[in-house]
Amino acid sequence: MDQLYNELKKYGEVKYNVPLAKLTTFQIGGPAKYLIEVTETDKLTDLLSFLSGAGEQYFILGGGSNLLMPDNGYDGVVIKIAINKIDTQDNKIIVTAGTPLASVVNAASKNELTGMEWAIGIPGTVGGAVRGNAGAMGKETANCLKSVIVWQNGEVKEMTNEECGFHYRGSNFKDNGAVILAATFELKKGDKNEIMQTMQGYIKQ
Repeated sequence: MDQLYNELKKYGEVKYNVPLAKLTTFQIGGPAKYLIEVTETDKLTDLLSFLSGAGEQYFILGGGSNLLMPDNGYDGVVIKIAINKIDTQDNKIIVTAGTPLASVVNAASKNELTGMEWAIGIPGTVGGAVRGNAGAMGKETANCLKSVIVWQNGEVKEMTNEECGFHYRGSNFKDNGAVILAATFELKKGDKNEIMQTMQGYIKQ
């Protein structure tokens, strides 16, 4: 293998010429020259800084939902974020970007927190949901997001909801090169039975 392959191994598990169709829900996409799966936030930020500094092309892959990859593949580094951690503090849920959005919904209902029921049927990860301001049932990610932690231009920083520039199915993250690392959702205390009934109703719809 080449020098870049050997360098990438410092940050996670690396594979060569991996078909992207296996990693997307549409099952479309040719091979990625490199695929690296990262399981630690520190390794992810170091990797991003390395690739950016070296001028290497990279693409962030979360759950692979709502994503069309080219048949001729990707001639660069595809970063699969496999960092899945949830922490509940009072009415807040702090979660890493690689966590499935469904896991956040389950954590909210388990802790009798209301505000995330609308996301019960949405696939993908938290990072993708924040980046695309995912929504359903007249609600969207921006409604319950308090803040995010991102990597941008070699720095890790926290951004408030207002700084994310949310709009319909989008945010500033689609244009500013920032990579979402973690998010904090601020919810409200609710009745567990009512939360479950609301979720069941949304599933039927």
